[in-house]
Amino acid sequence: MTASTTSTHDLPAAVEAPAVPASTSRRGWLIGAAVAAATFGLGLTVPFITSDPFIMSLALDAVILALLALSLGFLARHLGLISLGHTAFFGGSAYMVAMTTTHWDWGPMRAAAVAVLAATLLAVLFGALVVRASGMGFLMLTLALGQALYSLTVQTSSRPVTGAFDGLQVSYPADARFLGLTRAEVGDPGLFWPVAWSCLVLAAVALWVVGRSRFGTTLEGIRENEERMRFSGYGTFVPRLIAFVISGAVAAVGGALFALNSRFVSPELLGFATAGDSLIAAIVGGLGTLVGPVVGAALYIYAQSEFNDSGNLHLYTGLALILVLMFLPGGITGGLQRLWRRLPIGARRGGGR
Repeated sequence: MTASTTSTHDLPAAVEAPAVPASTSRRGWLIGAAVAAATFGLGLTVPFITSDPFIMSLALDAVILALLALSLGFLARHLGLISLGHTAFFGGSAYMVAMTTTHWDWGPMRAAAVAVLAATLLAVLFGALVVRASGMGFLMLTLALGQALYSLTVQTSSRPVTGAFDGLQVSYPADARFLGLTRAEVGDPGLFWPVAWSCLVLAAVALWVVGRSRFGTTLEGIRENEERMRFSGYGTFVPRLIAFVISGAVAAVGGALFALNSRFVSPELLGFATAGDSLIAAIVGGLGTLVGPVVGAALYIYAQSEFNDSGNLHLYTGLALILVLMFLPGGITGGLQRLWRRLPIGARRGGGR
């Protein structure tokens, strides 16, 4: 397999990204804006619907995992690339928050901003090394780079900085504020929810806009036939790199939010298990749609809360993944899309395209 071959066809059917029209009419933009505004407003009501700290904690965990899964879904949908190394940007951002607040006495707002920026720059470096590859080669390269960062973090010589296997506390003055929230309020799932939900909606909207822009059309052309795009005079390295960096930045936002809310980071954030969790969530929800990774993240966190104590979480996760791969190519949202098209109203709208 060479780097110039089309990556989409090297992937299993369940993780292939279907062709999505990048061009959107004015009516489509208005509908998208209305859906985003309605989703944002409805999400903000969650703390008023339930005051249970446990449920709010699960919901917040789902939003943070959704940011990581969303970053994977963007690459898969628009370039047909599957990454197992985005934990480097997720965990790297979280560690940067911990190190700057604990070792350098930075405030949470400054620490989070620099952490996202630093992780995004790391995505530029990693992307420059891997985006020429495709298919299994790309997947293994991202995994190798992510694991390299994990190994660097847990080294004994890194203990004064990263805490090695013991992890690192996020420590800053109690009166320091992050977007108007004190340290105690940032740690409260109900009070921190509007911040996390806003970040998720903004990230989803940004990815939706990118996907339907002229740049998104270029990405889909590269996904479908990179060789033809090159013969047509389009450079493919820079668009692939930009898409990789955009997805890395989304994962970095999730890592910064996690560190601030949990006030503790550990090497697990950079590990293979976290990469697998986010990828499974994205596949189960559906990589071919924007909402799929979000749905998958919510279901994964719910399953984790229900089945983790029984010791059978991995068994049920494996069974769910097998069922999706066999019977729901495209994930849950992909299956719902196919069901919609079979209904009379869905068939009429599809025939009108």
